[in-house]
Amino acid sequence: MIRYVQTFALAAILLLCAGHISFAQPAPAEIVKQRQDAMEKLWPDDYRDVSRTLKTDKPDLALVAAKSAQAIEALNRLATLFPPGTGRDVVPATRAKPEVWTQRAAFEAGLKAMIDTTRALGDAAKSGDVEKVKAQWQEVAKACTGCHGGPSKSGGIFRFEKE
Repeated sequence: MIRYVQTFALAAILLLCAGHISFAQPAPAEIVKQRQDAMEKLWPDDYRDVSRTLKTDKPDLALVAAKSAQAIEALNRLATLFPPGTGRDVVPATRAKPEVWTQRAAFEAGLKAMIDTTRALGDAAKSGDVEKVKAQWQEVAKACTGCHGGPSKSGGIFRFEKE
C-alpha cells in the first residue's frame, strides 16, 4: 500500500511539473533569439540555392519547388515569433521596430505576401516553366524587401539597421 501511495505521489508530482513546463511561455529574450535565428537561416537554408540554380543555364526546378515548400514552413514558424512584449523596449538586442506591433496589419500583410509569393514560386516550379519561375523569383525578392529593405544589415519599415 505504501508503495502504491509513493508511486501515485511521484506520478502526481511529475504530471504537475510537466504541466507547468508545457504551459510556461518562453522569456522574451528567448523568443527574440529564436526569431533572429530563423531570419538568419531563411536565406542560406531556403532561398540561396534557389537564387543559385536560377542563375544557371538549366535551373533545377525540383529544387526550387522543394526549397519553396521548406521556406513556407520557416515563414509560418517565423510568423509566431513576434508576440507583443518582444520589442526593443523589453529586449534591446532585437532589430524589430515598434511598427511590427503598432502597424500590425501591415506587418502581417507583408509576411503574407512573402508566403504567397513563395508558394507561387513553388507552383511555378512544378509547372516546369522556367521563365515563369524566374519572373516569380523577382516577386519573392520584392516581397522580401517590402518589410526590411535589402541586405541583412539594412533597415526598413519593420527592422532597424544593423549597428
